[in-house]
Amino acid sequence: MISAKLEPVARNAIWREHCEKQLRYLSLNTNFSIRDPTKMVILPEKPNYVLPNDRVSAEVRDQAMTTLKERCSVKDADIVPPEKYESPQTAAQAYGWHAKPLSKPNPMFVYRRGSCDITRYADKYFEMSGVTPFTRKDG
Repeated sequence: MISAKLEPVARNAIWREHCEKQLRYLSLNTNFSIRDPTKMVILPEKPNYVLPNDRVSAEVRDQAMTTLKERCSVKDADIVPPEKYESPQTAAQAYGWHAKPLSKPNPMFVYRRGSCDITRYADKYFEMSGVTPFTRKDG
């Protein structure tokens, strides 16, 4: 290998010359332009894009739901398919169509969600202020 035969000073000089040559041809392009703006593809925002700080009032939400129900052609949208139809409409619906629980739930094995003092405090705080006590105040 040739570089092993060179002294460290000579190797460093070669490296310095190489770096200077690279820097001579290096230029940062700060001008950005589009050849034909009419042919540029514009992508719209996603349809479900929502800013997290936006809050929808109950009136607006209720009005939107009534408008949706008026214009939507699907009837009984809230009913599950086995209650709506006599038989499955697709092959995927056939799985579990006739599934029923084998027995009633035993109250001995029903575990209700308990709450401690901190959880009750957080629930009351959210009811009063609309935000949890764990949200950051600094934007």
